[in-house]
Amino acid sequence: MPIYEQTYRHYEGKMRHGFRWLIVIEQELRVLVKAKPFLLLLLVAMIHCIVRLLQVVAFDVVIQDPNNPLTPLLNQIKGLMVSEQMFFDFLRLQTPVLFLITLYAGCGMICNDFNNNLMEIYFSKPIRWYDYVVGKVSSLVIVGLMLTAVPAIFLVVLHNLLVPSMKVFQETWTWPGEIIGFSLVIVLPMALSIPAASALLRSQNYAAIVIVMIPVAASAMATVLQGVLDNRNYLILSLPIAINRIGEQLFHGHVSFHLNWRWSMAHIVGVCVLCLWIIIHKVRKAELAT
Repeated sequence: MPIYEQTYRHYEGKMRHGFRWLIVIEQELRVLVKAKPFLLLLLVAMIHCIVRLLQVVAFDVVIQDPNNPLTPLLNQIKGLMVSEQMFFDFLRLQTPVLFLITLYAGCGMICNDFNNNLMEIYFSKPIRWYDYVVGKVSSLVIVGLMLTAVPAIFLVVLHNLLVPSMKVFQETWTWPGEIIGFSLVIVLPMALSIPAASALLRSQNYAAIVIVMIPVAASAMATVLQGVLDNRNYLILSLPIAINRIGEQLFHGHVSFHLNWRWSMAHIVGVCVLCLWIIIHKVRKAELAT
């Protein structure tokens, strides 16, 4: 009687991509685009983009006609001008809806894989823990940048096409770098902290509650310390305010508190590193268990 080895069969399929983490990204995006709440939130974010598009087109069309009676008025209203401040406001106001989108997309991203025993399926194929982590985090980063950096850079290019001049180009050539930098500062903490909460907790509802309550508690503590000690620099304890401080530095806007922006960056980097460590620790542990 033959003796059979009681092990799993080796994977005999063919890889569809040279980078295995692309498969994880494709799977996550495929699931998201079929979810109606995600599409509804995406529509809300796109409405803001369309409003800014109309603002750029209207301003540039009017400003080129010096005889237009609206030209002096538009030059006086700073909120309607196409400037660094406009792009800073666009990214800053896009953050709340982006947070809701990322929260919906990411709060069950890892815990649902644990609950549905999908880790065994992932790691039974030639996918390692780093492919899984890169794929999951990158899918959230892609969604975030598509709603922040991509439309903002498109508006910068459109502004240069509508008002073609060397003066406009000299004023705007640094804006794409500032937009990308601030967008990454906004997106990365979300794309890492939400999956970290999902990896720690086995319920996506609890993960969503935790990821909402921690920034709220930190912001409340920062506000209390700032009021009691009469020092606005304690506002850096709030992650949203620390992110906003980086944006003020990049876009040369009004500074909310005078603590060096490097402390805000250190806060953001520290949060990202901690969350990334949590994700890697949990995923590697799951890989070793399969």
